Amino acid sequence: MYDYSAVKELITNALVHNDWCNGYSPKFEIFSNKLVISSNGGIQEGISQEEFLEGFSNPRNPELMRIFRDLNFVEQLGTGIQRVLKTYNKNIFEFFPNHIRVTVPFNRNEFKENLDPLTNIMTQNLNNLQKTIIKLIMDKPNITQEELARLLDVNKRTIIRNFKVLLDEKYIERVGANKNGYWKINNL
Repeated sequence: MYDYSAVKELITNALVHNDWCNGYSPKFEIFSNKLVISSNGGIQEGISQEEFLEGFSNPRNPELMRIFRDLNFVEQLGTGIQRVLKTYNKNIFEFFPNHIRVTVPFNRNEFKENLDPLTNIMTQNLNNLQKTIIKLIMDKPNITQEELARLLDVNKRTIIRNFKVLLDEKYIERVGANKNGYWKINNL
């Protein structure tokens, strides 16, 4: 849907260069045709838009940058925007006095392509937890009931009870053994 390296760089930049002092975190929005990343604080003092797009870096949060570098989330300062611009053109960036917004168009619209099956099952008489379970199974067919309980912050009995409904109504079925099998979603 998008260039992984470029988007990873954009997300890292949004986190590392965000102005955390104002209490706002970066915003990540996924639409059917694009990913929009907004970070607070605008371009750092002393750097123009042209310098920013050329890769000049003046980390807003040097300590956070050091941590990201120590964890190997960033390679070296000032190269990320240049890597992004090898894939996307500079028009993906919008500069505001207190924000930077980056709009990454999707290469193809997988959400739209997969919308009909999801809509069909989501219009059935399922509660929100059951719909969420199905979405998580779609993402990870070998997910366990324990993982679901942990992810959804409910007890395992709640998961088991909702699984019974999904199994009885034939929305899902188990394929293979408990240990190395997976969940299959029906009626899609």
